[in-house]
Amino acid sequence: MHRFFDKFRRMNIILRLFVIIIVVFISFGACIHVIEPENFPTIFDGVWWVVVTTATIGYGDYVPKTIIGRSVAIMMILIGVAFVTFYMVTIATSIFKTLDALKEGSAAYKGKEHLIVVGWNERSKNTIQHLHFINPTLHIVLIDDSLTENPLADRNVYFIKGNTTKDETLKQANIEKAGTVLITADQNMNEHAADMQSILTLLAIKGLNPLIYCIVEILTQEQVNNARRAGADELIETYLVSSYIMVTSIHSHGLSTPILSLLNLTKERRLALVTPTAELCEQTFSHGVELLLKEGFLLIGIKKGEEFLIYPSPSITIEINDELLVIVH
Repeated sequence: MHRFFDKFRRMNIILRLFVIIIVVFISFGACIHVIEPENFPTIFDGVWWVVVTTATIGYGDYVPKTIIGRSVAIMMILIGVAFVTFYMVTIATSIFKTLDALKEGSAAYKGKEHLIVVGWNERSKNTIQHLHFINPTLHIVLIDDSLTENPLADRNVYFIKGNTTKDETLKQANIEKAGTVLITADQNMNEHAADMQSILTLLAIKGLNPLIYCIVEILTQEQVNNARRAGADELIETYLVSSYIMVTSIHSHGLSTPILSLLNLTKERRLALVTPTAELCEQTFSHGVELLLKEGFLLIGIKKGEEFLIYPSPSITIEINDELLVIVH
């Protein structure tokens, strides 16, 4: 018995109230059946009368006739209505607390195979919007310490507020069951400090889930090797991307527009890596271009191992373990 009450005390308050209400309903239902069996032929009829009377104003299909029965009814109304009202208020309070927690980023995420985006800025905002354009059902968890509420609550984005170098914040985002992590540079820090913060976040993440795929944005060349040593699976070297486009624009005015248009193909899933078919294996690059054009693909490069070859020699051979960089018509 002591074990039962100990377990009962540890139950959720809503569940405890529900159990108490059920016990009260059955007790009064059985009691009125015993007192007035002619008016309440079964215990279920008694319980039905208790539920209807406490939850509504009553239907009048079952009414106690005796003084004792009516006395029981008075006690039942006073006790039952109090419990039911308290139960409803507790549920409403719990719902509002949950909604506030979701909005403010204090509720834990329970899903799995989700994408975690660290940091809120224009880059992460555009990334999330593009990802949802490609896959509207993708579950994304945004972690940021500077926001006060979820900025993308209407876009299937779950918000966690907290410091990403702390284990409790990462566990709140269910880092152990996540699929991929994107760490963006903190816009409120200088470049060096932002990179150091990103690497610390990476170390914390890899400490909790060594196998998770981590993509890290790096702003300075000096921290590239440190990010790789910390376990980054892929680096986005923002300084390189920006400087390449700037240099291209200086030497060839207006060329930045087609370059950005080419990058924008990823949003429409038109720039992709595909595995070669049996027909393409052992074929030259030039022959592969001809074969893929007939199927609506423009072959522009080959990935051999970790090396990307953009528009390689026409005589280079496509192998079974290669990946083909194509533009889909």
